[in-house]
Amino acid sequence: MKKIAVSLLALTLAVLLAAPAMAASITPYASMRLGTFWTHYDYNDKNQKVTGSDEDDDLNIDLADISRFGAKGQVGDIYGVVELGLRHSSNSAGYDTTAQGKKPHYNRHVYTRLIYGKYKFNSGTLLVGQNYTPPTFPSAQQGPGVFNLQNAFISVGCLWDRRWPQVKVTLDNGFYVAAVEPFAGASVSGSATPPAGRAIGGDYDVTLPKMFVGWDFKQDGLYLGPGFGYSQFNYDDGAGFDETIQSWLLFLKGKAALGAVDLQFAAHYGQNLTDFGILGRPSAALFVDGDVEDSQSWGGYIQGSFKVDPATVSIGWGYVADENEAVGNDEDEKMGLFVNCKIPIADTFFVVPEVNYWDGLDDANGNEDPDSWNVGVLWQMDF
Repeated sequence: MKKIAVSLLALTLAVLLAAPAMAASITPYASMRLGTFWTHYDYNDKNQKVTGSDEDDDLNIDLADISRFGAKGQVGDIYGVVELGLRHSSNSAGYDTTAQGKKPHYNRHVYTRLIYGKYKFNSGTLLVGQNYTPPTFPSAQQGPGVFNLQNAFISVGCLWDRRWPQVKVTLDNGFYVAAVEPFAGASVSGSATPPAGRAIGGDYDVTLPKMFVGWDFKQDGLYLGPGFGYSQFNYDDGAGFDETIQSWLLFLKGKAALGAVDLQFAAHYGQNLTDFGILGRPSAALFVDGDVEDSQSWGGYIQGSFKVDPATVSIGWGYVADENEAVGNDEDEKMGLFVNCKIPIADTFFVVPEVNYWDGLDDANGNEDPDSWNVGVLWQMDF
């Protein structure tokens, strides 16, 4: 299927580029991102290594999961984007001669990142298809984290709600509303993962999409993006649990030009972020002694960037906390720091040396979570 998808995209691009009336507005593009990073782990109180050592060192030379190939442009009244992701070999390993008729298969992990169209009407824009959701606001952090590369402070201040099918209306004044597919764990197209502490195989009822409302305010040197998201589903496990799980999220994104420094920041507060669909957070509703115990979460990040011609230096700090009294008496906290320098080599080729530190701080029971250092370089070529 993945070969078919790639072939169809290539054929579509060839047809579009061959049609004079349409080719001028369609632009194919690609981006290769490769990382060469050394990582040092301190497991602290969470050591699970057989050897008993509480440290570990790894060297990673990986293609970033968000390397991509796609096309975008205007066709009549519709502006469209189609984008496929190209994962690195170790994430799709399997040089397995026993599979698929004993034919070797390796490094074939292609996936759909984006496919959507935009239609401009009198007072706004209608977007239909798969795209990012409003809370996602990546930082300039490039090294490993939750993802193998270009982690962007995800799970340490940046919210990652992934890319979902959606219908979104954005007015010219910046106000928007979006109806989005619910988190895969609670949707008909997902894996039907039950709420934490519940048995698999129960009955899901999902009657509402995940909803977002917000406002993107822009003026010279300033951007502010407050927003709110809400999602719910009902789960009946047939053994006494028949409850509605509600999750919600308040968020704020922003940028400001302060003289020589470009400031970027994000902040959030929410409930049951795992059930909402946010990746990398221990923030799920729990079923304890006949009651639903909701998790509360908060956090954010701030970064500053400035030119050291021709390079750009970025420094950032992020913090998150998740709390549920059913798990422990304290917050489960995490903090991150990074400093990097984006150095252009050619028009569409740059490298980013980076040092970042992830401090697991303490979990809900006061145990010290793992820490890690990452030192290395991201290599990116766009074409």
